Amino acid sequence: MSALRVGVIGCGMQGQNHLEAFAAFDDVEIAAIADLDRRRVEEVGERFAVERRCSDPRELLGLGLDLVSVCTMPNSHRELVVGAFEAGSHVLCEKPLARDAAEGAEMVRAAEHADRLLIVGFNMRYMGATTAVRRFMQDGSLGDLVCARGFMNADDVPWWGKHYVREVSGGGALNASAVHMVDLLLWLAGNPRPLTASASMATVFPRKRAHGAPPGAAEAYDTEDVLFGHVRCEGGFWFSLEGSWMNDRSGLDYSFDAIGTRGQAHLQPLELYSERDGAVVRLDEGVSTEPDWQASWAPQLHDAVEAVRTGRVPEQLATGRQALTVQALVDALYRSAREGREVAVAVPDV
Repeated sequence: MSALRVGVIGCGMQGQNHLEAFAAFDDVEIAAIADLDRRRVEEVGERFAVERRCSDPRELLGLGLDLVSVCTMPNSHRELVVGAFEAGSHVLCEKPLARDAAEGAEMVRAAEHADRLLIVGFNMRYMGATTAVRRFMQDGSLGDLVCARGFMNADDVPWWGKHYVREVSGGGALNASAVHMVDLLLWLAGNPRPLTASASMATVFPRKRAHGAPPGAAEAYDTEDVLFGHVRCEGGFWFSLEGSWMNDRSGLDYSFDAIGTRGQAHLQPLELYSERDGAVVRLDEGVSTEPDWQASWAPQLHDAVEAVRTGRVPEQLATGRQALTVQALVDALYRSAREGREVAVAVPDV
């Protein structure tokens, strides 16, 4: 079997995560990398022994690779992803899908027109704890999912990219961070269609975290960094969402509590409960929680490679259409916060 030829656009932290995973596969050739920063693309090329190093992503797209990973900021996703499909490549695009659902719909249409896969990098689906929750849901131990409370709170702004500039990122603590939890809860619930959303948001910077901001950030900062939301879905499932870059607890604090008709799940640390013969019992004894967050990209990229090879998409992979629903819900949460009322979620037709 010939090696799958892949390319990675964006050689920052996430691009290097993808490169590390691809480099571990015997049947994958990292054919090219691209980054607008010439020094960085040279340094990363040396580290991963990649000969073709492009400072213009269009050069990489022109190679007609089997799979292209897009690991850039959201403001370039639409152009790069559509360009990859036009060149005949399959695409793994990092989350969020785009700055908004209108851009995301163009990407999904381009994928379907080209008959190519659009996979979106919601790697939390591949964490060991998530896999355990999914398994116990599927075997009926938790029953039908009724509701959930999810949160993703960081102790600082992700200054390594301009996530705090709406024109670049599409949004702050929601679109750049808590969108992971939005996808995860919808996926665990079986991807129900979200119906309505209500949210409140605030910008706390520079009253907090100003000391760590890079030069020029204070003038450019225009996104939310604290948010609460409530979502109602088809079939009766609902969930609440909390996200922040202003958490005073150290590190990244994320988890969910999901209540089912027979049990309950807490993600981090993993706790699984079920009711049996009138008694509440723990189900998680001896259950592995590996891989953790940092290691979860490897199995996700393995499934992406296999999907390109076989044409069969494993159920853990986030598809373009699923990511478009997530993006439409994110758009609705932003609209609700602006208008101060509950709004309908409008998923674009594709």
